[in-house]
Amino acid sequence: MTYKKSILLTGCALFALAIQAQVTIDIDTQQRGPKVSPMLYGIFYEDINHAADGGIYAELIRNRSFEDGPRYGAPADMQGWTTDATAPSLLSAKLIQPSKKAPLLNSVQHNALELTVKASKDSPVRLVNEGFWGINAVQGRSYHLTFWAKALKYQGNVKAMLYSHDGSQIYAETMVSSLSSSNSKGWKKYEATLTADGNDPKARFALVFDGVGQVQLDMVSLFPPTFKNRENGMRPDLANMLWQMHPKFMRFPGGCFVEGQESPDNAFRWERTIGPIEEREGHWNVNWGYRTTDGLGYHEYLQLAEDLNAKPLYVVNVGLWHGGMTPYDNIQPWIDECMNALEYANGPVTSKYGALRAKNGHPEPFGIEYIEVGNENNQPDPNQQSDHYYERYEQFYKAIREKYPEMKIIGNVVAWGDDNPKWNSKLPVDLLDEHYYRSPDWFAAAFHKYDSYDRQGPKVYVGEYAVTNGYGNLGNMNAALGEAVYMMGMENNSDVVELASYAPIFVNENDARWRPDMIRFNSSRVMGTPSYYVQQLMPQHLGTQVVKVVQNNPYKDVARKPLTPKQSRVGFGTWSTHASFETVKEYDYVKGDWNKEGNIVRQTGLKDATLCIEKNVIDSDHYTCKFRARKDEGAEGFIIIFNYVDDKNYCWVNFGGWTNSQHAIEQISNGGKLLTTSKRGHIESGRWYDVTLQVAGDSVKAWLDNELVFDTVLKHDETKGIFSSATIDDATGELIVKVANTSDVATTANVNLKNFTPASARVVRLAANDGMEENTLDAPTTIHPVEQLLSPENNSVQFDVPPYSLNIIRLTAPAKP
Repeated sequence: MTYKKSILLTGCALFALAIQAQVTIDIDTQQRGPKVSPMLYGIFYEDINHAADGGIYAELIRNRSFEDGPRYGAPADMQGWTTDATAPSLLSAKLIQPSKKAPLLNSVQHNALELTVKASKDSPVRLVNEGFWGINAVQGRSYHLTFWAKALKYQGNVKAMLYSHDGSQIYAETMVSSLSSSNSKGWKKYEATLTADGNDPKARFALVFDGVGQVQLDMVSLFPPTFKNRENGMRPDLANMLWQMHPKFMRFPGGCFVEGQESPDNAFRWERTIGPIEEREGHWNVNWGYRTTDGLGYHEYLQLAEDLNAKPLYVVNVGLWHGGMTPYDNIQPWIDECMNALEYANGPVTSKYGALRAKNGHPEPFGIEYIEVGNENNQPDPNQQSDHYYERYEQFYKAIREKYPEMKIIGNVVAWGDDNPKWNSKLPVDLLDEHYYRSPDWFAAAFHKYDSYDRQGPKVYVGEYAVTNGYGNLGNMNAALGEAVYMMGMENNSDVVELASYAPIFVNENDARWRPDMIRFNSSRVMGTPSYYVQQLMPQHLGTQVVKVVQNNPYKDVARKPLTPKQSRVGFGTWSTHASFETVKEYDYVKGDWNKEGNIVRQTGLKDATLCIEKNVIDSDHYTCKFRARKDEGAEGFIIIFNYVDDKNYCWVNFGGWTNSQHAIEQISNGGKLLTTSKRGHIESGRWYDVTLQVAGDSVKAWLDNELVFDTVLKHDETKGIFSSATIDDATGELIVKVANTSDVATTANVNLKNFTPASARVVRLAANDGMEENTLDAPTTIHPVEQLLSPENNSVQFDVPPYSLNIIRLTAPAKP
């Protein structure tokens, strides 16, 4: 064979491969797996990021009972409130506390507002509330106002108003009442309705006075229409975002919110959160940095779950809070509190708490079937709210099981720092609550995580999971796809994983304490991240039984690009540690608290993942660099950075990581981390080390002094590619195939079917132009589901698989004659 002919035949062979090769997904519908848990997907609600007040709880007035302060432990002030008066009129306001001569509205109120008014009809004065970063005035919308007042030597009227923040426009105005000290000997409740005639997401509310004298106010409340028209209810657009997820259960009220911080009074104490809103004391949500009214209380949680057609899953406190505890052998009051809560939800109207539930408007039991004993209270370190967890659990278990033998009881396992947590007790437990906050590649790599779980052991509830490393700014498509692949793995193992819920749900963009969150909002707008749409789509397209899938991807290893860039920089960093580095070069201080004295650059703060990068660009993928480094004090050692392109893409050698117990090389790509290799290791404080790093393409060697610590090759991310799974819906006869493409390469897939001939097919697709792409409030549907019809032929269907996409194919069998 001549050389020319050999080239020609090779080209023909490649051409044939291009025509014939494609991703194939072979499915025999008689090859069945486990039944899918009918309860698999639910939601986990926690009051974080103003998820309740200023969020799903529809109340529009901020600091409505004048109990808020600037921080926990500080006196209350007039947060959210201001006075507006033009001379010659006057309006002064001060908080008053209860006294024998001046009792407040009731015993749970610690403050009220006393106004001294000097005004007239020609020159009225205003008490103004800004709401939660604006009140959303909507044309034609009616708002229900209530407040309590006591007139003291006051003669005059009071009006209510919605108006623009600059005062130029009035959107709604109504007379509330004529206040007079002669006809008001005590506190009186006032009500009115305001109907807006304009639109303004930053509107303000005001009570307008035109008389003279003193007035005391408390519990000023303004509600728009609510979800399902519930009194003291939920904001409709946010509640509808939950409803569109069709959750099977709702875990509440947290999270760390269950435990509280600093004091047991800052834990969630359910009995303090029911009844009329003016009789709810509220408490400091110290864990997340603001006070809560508890207007969204135990009854409202149960009502919301019912309105969403979701079963309530209640999390109880086991006598632990952040910073303190009740001794484990003295927790009967906490057990009693739990049992009383269950009686309120499940008891007959003839019981004490069942009668209270009926008094509050819900005679029928709510029907709690799931209860979780504690929240993240089973860590190895007892100082992490984990004192004697099994002893606490056992006492709760016995009390609950005795009265409610059918209730499913959920126990805690290690919630962080362990990818394979275990129940290290012989105590019976129905489900174990696993929590995972990781990177997109971790979740994709966990596609088979539950394949090897013990089928005879307790079921799993993945109570909290989300990409928190490499999610971008608000939550990108890479994060959503990693989570989708993980969920596909959970579906495949529904005989083990019974329940799952993403966390957290909500964030008010004006007070983000945690990122990412799947629903972002302000006073007037709301958007879902790509992760939200994954959480919405997966339960909407869930069959009743798993069907075996055999996938072949001929392109999996076709074009492996080098990982080391042709141009990059090097540098150093720290993690929760003070460290010093000796250098004569110029650096960019990318992240951290760096200072330089002579030839020594020091990190003086204790931040995570600090970066100090050489200005010099290395114009090669083969290079050697040397450093001198010293740990000064802190939790870990020091870090050498290489292959640095930007603050989202680089590699590092972490000497003394993981609380100074390991050395490791990690690759950071688009903000997410991939572990290359690791070994046991420790860095001594106060000692200078010589570090040598040699990069030869994707090969990396690292020396600590004269010891070769690493000789390895950078890893390609094996989680980039095609993942597939399938379930069948026995009720409708539909076959549901899910195909996720986590890579940047488009391809074509062919589903080959056996024992199933589709009559029609459609695909629901969530796709992005890039894995880093996100939704925003200004562009909320950049990434959103779309639907297309497919054309099945005989026993197969072919479809395009775009890069960065989740594709859900629904195949319908022919109608039976």
